[in-house]
Amino acid sequence: MKTQFRAPWDGMLIMITTVIVLILVGLDYFNEGWISTVISWSIIFGSAAFGVYGYSLQDGQLRILRLGWSKDIEFSEIKSVELKPDAMMGSFRKWGIGGFFSYLGYFSNRILGDYKAYATHRKRTVLITTTKNDQIVVTPDNPEEFVVCLEKARSDHS
Repeated sequence: MKTQFRAPWDGMLIMITTVIVLILVGLDYFNEGWISTVISWSIIFGSAAFGVYGYSLQDGQLRILRLGWSKDIEFSEIKSVELKPDAMMGSFRKWGIGGFFSYLGYFSNRILGDYKAYATHRKRTVLITTTKNDQIVVTPDNPEEFVVCLEKARSDHS
C-alpha cells in the first residue's frame, strides 16, 4: 500500500508563485540597502516554509508535509474521506494564502461551505471530514489512490 503522495502544483499556483518571486527579487535588485533584501527573502522563505509538499500516511496519522515540519491529523479524528474533484471551484479565501507556494487556510464556496485547505492543485481535490465536522481539502498527486489508501490505513489502524 502506498503511504507517500506528492502535492503537484497546478498552472495557476506555478504562475502566481513565479510572478510574486520575480517581483520580490526585482524589488530587492533595484533597491539599495539590506532592508529590502531581508524583507523580500523573508517573505519568500517564510511563505515557502508554509507550503504543502506532500502527504504521508504513517504512525496512525495523515501528515501534511511542509518544509521541515508537518501538520498531523490522527486517523481517529477522521470521520470520512471523499474524492471530490473541483471542490475548490468558486472559492473565496477567508484567511490564508491563495496561491503563493500553496492554497492554504480558510476558504468558502457553494459546494462545501466553509473549509480548510492544504492544497496545491484546485482540481485534484479530496475532502476529509473530521469527527468535529471540520472539512479539510487536500490535493494528492493521485486522489483516487489516496482515498483508497487512507481508508485502508484507517481500518488497519483501528
